[in-house]
Amino acid sequence: MPQQRPKRQRAFAKRSRTGCRTCRVRHVKCDETPGACRGCTSNGWECDGYEINRLPRPREVVKSPARILQHAPIESGFRWAMTSDEKRCVSFFLHRTIPSLTSYYDSSLWQRLVLQMCYNEPAVYHAVAALSAVNQDLEMNGIPMPGSALEGTWHGFALEQCARSFALLSKRQILQDPQLREVLLVCCLLFVLLELVCGRFDDATAHLQSGLAILEEMRNQRLSKGLPLVPVEESLLEAFLHLESQAMHHGMVPSLLRLETYGHWYGEESHDFCSLRDVQQVLNPLTDVGFSFLARCWSAPDIDVLARYAELHTEQHRLLSALDQFGLDFTRFSGRFYHLQTEKERRGSDTAYLTYLNMKLACKTALCSKSCPLPESFVGEFKELLSVTLAAMDKLEDRPIMTIDSAICPALFTIAAGCPDYSVRWQAIEALRSWPHCEGYLNSTLTADVATEQLKREMRYLWTETQMNETLSPPGLRFEDSQVWIEGHCLSLEPDKALVSSLRSVSSAQSWACVKASGILAESEVD
Repeated sequence: MPQQRPKRQRAFAKRSRTGCRTCRVRHVKCDETPGACRGCTSNGWECDGYEINRLPRPREVVKSPARILQHAPIESGFRWAMTSDEKRCVSFFLHRTIPSLTSYYDSSLWQRLVLQMCYNEPAVYHAVAALSAVNQDLEMNGIPMPGSALEGTWHGFALEQCARSFALLSKRQILQDPQLREVLLVCCLLFVLLELVCGRFDDATAHLQSGLAILEEMRNQRLSKGLPLVPVEESLLEAFLHLESQAMHHGMVPSLLRLETYGHWYGEESHDFCSLRDVQQVLNPLTDVGFSFLARCWSAPDIDVLARYAELHTEQHRLLSALDQFGLDFTRFSGRFYHLQTEKERRGSDTAYLTYLNMKLACKTALCSKSCPLPESFVGEFKELLSVTLAAMDKLEDRPIMTIDSAICPALFTIAAGCPDYSVRWQAIEALRSWPHCEGYLNSTLTADVATEQLKREMRYLWTETQMNETLSPPGLRFEDSQVWIEGHCLSLEPDKALVSSLRSVSSAQSWACVKASGILAESEVD
């Protein structure tokens, strides 16, 4: 028998993880010369510099579905070489972040526009890698509170990717690129989301204002030529306007673009919905107008609301009329199409109904005095809203860690901050804590903390009142040594100093509608 040849073994050399980016994407050894490596300069290549932060190596055995998706191979089609770390992040964005951002509704913004730009625009590609790196860190370590020191490899890598994106955008501005504005808008949107999930609200608002300024400039140029529409993807414009409606609750002044778009819009006419997209096109602007109305009402003292009551009541009446009409149209739509929808479309319909129900109740109670509890007659509506919200949460098996669409957090905050039944408020707070996530500007944990402090403030007032007047505690409450028991749950009445410190790290926090209404920072200044 012929002698069997021994199997040839491939030589293995440990690959450097500190070489320049150019050598790494070319899979060649780098001499790591400071500034620019000799391997690049001697071959006429542009040395793309050194990355300080390299991502940790993937574990061989990973049980979490999120981690398995993280390492799924990405599709071909990129016009430039990619490092292994960037490949991991872009893969995670495609297979995890986009499904997270579209948990409630399908979106041409994320499933088409951003995806296309990620493949064709290097600045968007690096912004995507940055957001994905932060997203992965959040899934491992949770969403940080404002003022947290964000350190570690993932955040460092995200900063480097952001810097690359900024550099590419600056270079394109010098070249007067006609496609630059849409690229800038998509990058702005990605940067807004990144800053929000990191708890950097002021930076997020700065990026948002930059994007809105670009949209205003584009709109003005179109108007000067007799063309009324902004020439960008409709879903991109909707995303900016929706984020702006949230930002108005966080101290941002409405832009000219918003005033021109929604200045006279109330949507009171009837609509024959035939698709979930038809529903969104009516509901989105209606809720954005409603968010603006609520921000002005919640942030104003009772005396200011009373002085402008006639004006605000007229606006409230028109909003409620539009919401009532939407409710009738949506009921007809559900009766005709709900049984024909896919599981995701039904989830979107449930989310739309929840958004409508919350906006209606919030607008109903917006002009009520902040110094007195709401009438008991509202309890039934708050309980219904809580039931619908919890049902919507139960249908989300893989709950997203971040979205732009806001539905769950606003509804639970409406209940937690206003329901006359304290046990129902406590259930809403617990529901917020049970699912740490961000819906645009709304961080569920921060929202729960603010609602808890507002509840504590009311409890301190009730405790003082019962002691002074020697009266019985309200039903369901029991006070005991700077504590209150709410339906068997114990809550300390001491102010949360960590929350105050966290809010003080955000310069705009004093003008947030929820902070103003709760009096958290005002009380801490007195103390």
